[in-house]
Amino acid sequence: MAETTTSPFGRGPLAAPSTPIADARRGAGLTPGRSAVAGLASAVAVILGGSAARAQEPARDPVAAEALFKAARALVDKGDYAAGCPKFEASLALNPSASTMINLARCHEREGKVATAWHDYQRALVLNRETAGEQRRRSLEAIAQKEIAALEPRVPKLSVVVESAPSGVEVQRDGTTLPAAALGEPLPIDPGPHEIRASAPGHQTETRAITLAEGQTETVALTLRPAAAAGAATAPAKASDAPGGGVPAWAWVSGAAGIALVGASVGFLIDDLSAISALRENCREVPGGTYCKPGYDFAADNARKNRDLGLFVGLGGAGLVAMGVAVYGIVRSGGEKEPAPAQGAVALPWIAPSGAGASISGSF
Repeated sequence: MAETTTSPFGRGPLAAPSTPIADARRGAGLTPGRSAVAGLASAVAVILGGSAARAQEPARDPVAAEALFKAARALVDKGDYAAGCPKFEASLALNPSASTMINLARCHEREGKVATAWHDYQRALVLNRETAGEQRRRSLEAIAQKEIAALEPRVPKLSVVVESAPSGVEVQRDGTTLPAAALGEPLPIDPGPHEIRASAPGHQTETRAITLAEGQTETVALTLRPAAAAGAATAPAKASDAPGGGVPAWAWVSGAAGIALVGASVGFLIDDLSAISALRENCREVPGGTYCKPGYDFAADNARKNRDLGLFVGLGGAGLVAMGVAVYGIVRSGGEKEPAPAQGAVALPWIAPSGAGASISGSF
C-alpha cells in the first residue's frame, strides 16, 4: 500500500509492512519448562472436554486503510481531531504502518494521554522496520525518536504493592488485571484519575483511587484483610446448637466458593491454551530474535498467556482449599451428631432392701 502523509511529517510514499520481525523480548518464546506446563495443561483440558479456540490473524485491507488514512489527515488538517483520530485507528487496524501509528500517537498526545502516545511512538519504530525507502525510513525514525525523548519525562509512573499478598490475589488497574510480576514495578500510565482494586478468595476487596499528574511517580500499597474472620470462627458453634445438628452453613458457603473458583480457573486455563496456540502458530524463534507473522500482536497473547497461567494456578489452588474446608465441616458435623445426646444423660439414685445404687437414664 502506498500512503501519503502531510504536515507535520512531510510528504512521500510509504510501503505497508509485510514481514515484521518482533523484538526478542523476554518471555516471547516458549521455554522448555513452559512447554512442559503447557503440555500438562493440555491434558487437563482434554479431560475436562474443553477445546481451545485458535486466534485468527486479523484480515488486512490496504486499499480501505489508505482511504481512511487520507480522510483522517484531511479532517485533522482542518482541526477536527474528534472525527479524524478514530479514522487513524481504523486505518491502523486494517493495515498497520509507521506513519499511521505516528499520527495516532499525536492524537493521543493531544488528548493528554502521554503514556499511550509514548507507547505508540515505540510501536511506530517497530513498524518502521518494514518501511520502503531508506530516506523515508530514517525520516520516520527520527520523528519517533524525537517524540519519545520529549515525552519520557512527562510520563507518570504508578507502582502497586500488595503487602503479605494472600494466595490467589488479583490486582486490577482501571479494570485491567496486572500480572503478578508487574506488582511493585513503576509502570507508565496516563495522567488523571485511576482506580486500583485488589481481591483474593476469603479476603475483603480493597479499592484505592489516585490521580496522577504528568511526570509524577507514586506507589499504592494495599493490604487485604480476611473477610468476616470472627463470624467464621463462631459459625460451627452456632450450627451445633441448632435443633437436630446438621451441616453448618459456613461449610456450604465454602464448598460453593471452592467450586466457583475451580470453574473460573478452568476458564483461564482454556484461555491460556488459546494464547499458547496462537503464539505457536504465528511466531517462531529465529537467530537474533523472534519472528512473528505480519500484523500479529504477539505481546498481547504473551501477556495473556502469563496472566492466565497465574490465575489458573492461584484460583484453582484456592478453590481446592475452599472445597477441603467444606469437606472438613461436613465430616465434623456428622461426627459430632452421635455423642451430643450423651451429654443429656441423667444419673438417678435408687434404694432397695438389698442395697443402693444409681441408674443412668438417657439416649445412647
